[in-house]
Amino acid sequence: MALELAALNPSEIVLMVAALLGLVPIVLLNTSKSRLFVAGYGMLVVAAFATNLEHLFLADAMNVVEHAGGLMGAGVLFAAAAYVRRQDILGGAA
Repeated sequence: MALELAALNPSEIVLMVAALLGLVPIVLLNTSKSRLFVAGYGMLVVAAFATNLEHLFLADAMNVVEHAGGLMGAGVLFAAAAYVRRQDILGGAA
């Protein structure tokens, strides 16, 4: 196990800790209008954890979770959140 932990990249661990700490204000500011943005950030946290876990076990599966689930999921959720927000703004202007 010690050899596996030595495979972890320190910058990836810092990324994971920063993502986890950044989740606190995001969740505290969670409102009904920002749920998609919160979910998108949550997917980025999933990607940060998966990038570290792939060094420890199930490398191929964690790589898929990181890229297909975490990063692509975040992009889709952020795009959906931006679309919903745009629709709200345009609906309020009419």
